[in-house]
Amino acid sequence: MKRDPDVVVIGGGVIGSAVAYYAARRGLKVTLVDQPRSGRASWASAGGLWPIGESVGLGCGVIFHKAQASRGLAPQGQEFPGALPPCFFDFAMQSNRMFPALVPELQDISGVDVEWERTSLLFVLYNEGDRAFADFVRERLPGASRLMQGLSPEELARDEPFVTRENLGAVRFLGDDQVNPYRLAHAFLASAEILGAEVLSRVEVTGIATRSGKVQAVETSAGAIYCPVVVNAAGAWAGQVGRMAGLKIPIRPVRGQILGSETLPKGTLSACLSTSDCYLAQKGHGEIIVGSTTEEVGFDTSITADSLRSLAAGAIRAVPMLESKLLKRTWSGLRPGTPDELPILGPVPGLSGYFNACGHFRTGILNAPLTGMLLAQVMAGEEPSVSIEPYALGRFAAEA
Repeated sequence: MKRDPDVVVIGGGVIGSAVAYYAARRGLKVTLVDQPRSGRASWASAGGLWPIGESVGLGCGVIFHKAQASRGLAPQGQEFPGALPPCFFDFAMQSNRMFPALVPELQDISGVDVEWERTSLLFVLYNEGDRAFADFVRERLPGASRLMQGLSPEELARDEPFVTRENLGAVRFLGDDQVNPYRLAHAFLASAEILGAEVLSRVEVTGIATRSGKVQAVETSAGAIYCPVVVNAAGAWAGQVGRMAGLKIPIRPVRGQILGSETLPKGTLSACLSTSDCYLAQKGHGEIIVGSTTEEVGFDTSITADSLRSLAAGAIRAVPMLESKLLKRTWSGLRPGTPDELPILGPVPGLSGYFNACGHFRTGILNAPLTGMLLAQVMAGEEPSVSIEPYALGRFAAEA
């Protein structure tokens, strides 16, 4: 084991792997410590790169809002899903713009094809409520005329022949594409190793040693690793890691259940779909991924029959031919949720050498490239090319 890294990254999901990659690319000596756990969000993602859709409340957002509204739990006076702040929309868009150059870069280094596809995201309008939400999004989305394209029912049938004809048309979000999330995480990690990073897999972090307000070492099941800098990229478990350093990180696990169909002909769906019931994305190997629930059940990663039935019904409503297809697999993952649904990034006052890269909730795959690049810049003592002030841990103390 190396004993003198410049940086120890805790967590080997897509965020931790991206941080390790960009730090190693800058010439920093990196050790990544990872204890794989059941329910890691990176392995339970559909791989949607949906900066527009996620920012305006589509995907899991509109599904969750509908469920809350049906139970009378939606915020008072909030007719539609809540949008995230404009600064986060800009953040997500910039991270998404990194993929065209990043994909061949990672493949050149690691040999891994991350299966990035330009697909777009279609929001299928089932009723006037969906149409009103689309109009609401169009009014508040910067540059909507460039980013949104309305489709009539006839145009939708032409572009997506397997989508239900029971619709009022759709809205296409241009630039909302997809990637294979497993391959992306693997490509970041493999590339980081090739660039000199040390990866300690199946090693548990047991403590973070500090002295006089400075990080001294990361204590692990394989021994102490002395280092001046540590990055908390532990996903849903980031709160537990933060406590090791005496910090309160307000991250909670949010379960998402997902199902996958049998292999279907490529092009069955040419775009990713978002509805008020579920989202659907066909991957490169032909499987259609259907997700996802949003459940506050702690670290429980079990699968529930009611949720799967609801997702399956939503998928069949959107794509009726799926009723005759086989359900191949089901699984769940734990998203790292924060009170405002925004990530927690950067240093914390009073503890030199400690950095957060956690709390990405539903957008870890999408925002991994920019997060990794910005953390590497900050750790190298540079001004980040995009402000991370809106994502500082201190914003929660200010609200208390």
